[in-house]
Order: sequence, then C-alpha cells, then structure tokens
Amino acid sequence: MPDDSSQNDLESGGGKPAPTQQQRRTPRLIAILAGVSALAALVLFIAHSGDITAFARQAANAKAGPLAGAVAVQSLPYILAAYVWLLFLRRMGTAPKLASLIPLSFAKLFADQALPSGGISGAAFFLFALTRRGVPDKTAFRTFVFATSAYFLAFLIAAIISLIALSTAEKAPPALSASVSAFAGLFLLLTLIAGLVVLYKPETAPAFVRKRRLTAKAAEFAGAAIHDIRTMPSLFMRMTIILIAVRAVDGFTLMLISEAIGAPISFSTGFIAVAIASIAATIGPVPMGLGTFEAGMIASLSVFGASVEDALTITLIYRGLTLWLPLLPGFLIIQREFLHRPAALSVKGTDADQS
Repeated sequence: MPDDSSQNDLESGGGKPAPTQQQRRTPRLIAILAGVSALAALVLFIAHSGDITAFARQAANAKAGPLAGAVAVQSLPYILAAYVWLLFLRRMGTAPKLASLIPLSFAKLFADQALPSGGISGAAFFLFALTRRGVPDKTAFRTFVFATSAYFLAFLIAAIISLIALSTAEKAPPALSASVSAFAGLFLLLTLIAGLVVLYKPETAPAFVRKRRLTAKAAEFAGAAIHDIRTMPSLFMRMTIILIAVRAVDGFTLMLISEAIGAPISFSTGFIAVAIASIAATIGPVPMGLGTFEAGMIASLSVFGASVEDALTITLIYRGLTLWLPLLPGFLIIQREFLHRPAALSVKGTDADQS
C-alpha cells in the first residue's frame, strides 16, 4: 500500500509520476544510436559495393604533407569565429582578448554537437563564458544573436550557391531540381520572417510578456539585439563575409585531404560538398549529423566524378579532423570554464550601448 506522500505526488501530477532522468535521456540515446547505425550502414554499403582494400590502403598511405596542411588549415575556422565575436564586442565597447575567445569556439562545438539540444546548450555555454569574462549579460546576448544571424545568412548563401551548382552538374540526380526549388522557397520565407523580425520593437510585445519580469527582460534583450542588426548593416555584412570564408576554408580542407589520398578534387567541389553535407545534417534529426552528413558529402563528391571509395575516405578523414578531433579539447575547455573559478579576466571598457 503506497504511503501518503506517494499518493499526493500522484494526485498532484494528475495520476502520472514525473519522468525520471533516465527516461528523459532515452530519446537522445536512441537518436545517437540511430545516427551511429546509419553511419555504420553507409560505410558497410560502400565497402560492399566497392573495394574495401583500396579504401583501407588510401587511408593508411595518405601523404603526410597535405594531411598536415589540412590539420593546420582547420585551425582557421575557430580563429575566425572568435574574431567575429570580437568585432561585435568591440563595437559594444568591450574588448576581451582574442586569445581568450578562441577556446570558446572549440567548447561551443562540443556543447552543440555532443550535447544535442537544438543549439540551446551551445548558446547557454557561450553566454556563460562571456559573462565569466566580464561581458554584461545584455551585451553577451546581443553578441550571440548578431553572430548567429550572420552565421545563418552565410549558411543560406553557401547552400543556395552549392545547390544550384550541384543541380547543373552532368551527373546530378533529377530530384535535385526539386530540392533547389524547395530551398529557394525556404530562403524567401526566411527572408520574409527576418524582415518582420527586424521591424520588431519591445514595446509591441504582448501585455502578458511585458508584465512578467523574466519575459520582459528577454523581450528587452531581443529588441536590443534586433536593433543592432537594423542599425549596423555594414558590420553584419562584414561578419557574414567572414563566415562565408569559413565555409571556403572547409572546402580547401577537403581539397587538401583529397590530395593526401591521391584522388584530387577542385576547391569548388570541396566547397559544394561541405555545404550540401551541412544541409543534410541540418535537415536530419540525428545528433551531430551522423550518417546524414556523410551521405550528403559522399553523394556530392560522387556527382563531380569521385569514386565511392575515394569519397568515403575523404569524408571520414574530414569528419575526423572537423568533428571528432576537436571534441576532446572542447570537452576539456568546458570543464575548465565550469569547474574553475574565474581568473583575473578583465574586460576593458563598459557596455557602452546600454542606453
């Protein structure tokens, strides 16, 4: 016979006990396992249809020079991401050192990829890390919104260019034309939504939002962030161009990897393959894009003439350099940020745009 407290718990919850922590983790674990299974199935399918010995030989005999170059080049996206944040922070009157922001690029990657939550975990860590460096809450939020908006614009531009190029290739599947049309429609829809968002002002928020302290503060922060995009278009476009350059760096990395295994591709092919793989990973529900990213990249490389064995080798090495390798330093940096007390991390200046 259950005790009174248990009975009260059931009654207060409408007869349904609250889900346990293990129950909350189950969907996430299932999604991760599904992604791993999809990736394994993709590798096994290609290995079965191609020559597995050729694949293994390519990976084992990759040239050290181009491979080392690919590793070195892959440091640039983290530096450029930190530089984008720094540009906005300087405009706001704060000036943390670039060296203190670069580790956050690795840590944010870990938070976004290893802790799948639709980007919420990465955003929460980023805001925490900036405030730990003396950046005011409002400025940290505005930095995140401004940089993230520029990132999505860069992503859309790279995606549209790549889809158009892929759809006009000789070996492009017929379904790509429909994909290009659908993505163009999505781009127009997002443009319309962005236009409406830019017109948003905090005082136009519903009354129930403005009456509550937490939601009112969120509306105020959102209004300030949107105001930044509206009033600083040149900075926004500059940051977008830098983030498109990050996509170009990824394409160059793919080109170097292809040279390392003796199956060279052009820079443009590398750029397109990375963009298409990113689209596939974004659309897919699997954490870290496991399986979907690899499938998108292999399909793109195959369209431009790479064999499935070459495409698989290039893709797996690229994923090792850009995802799996950075996860370890990202994990260590997150541990340091959360477990260690803030050092003497000072920020020159004040939140100059608080008024």
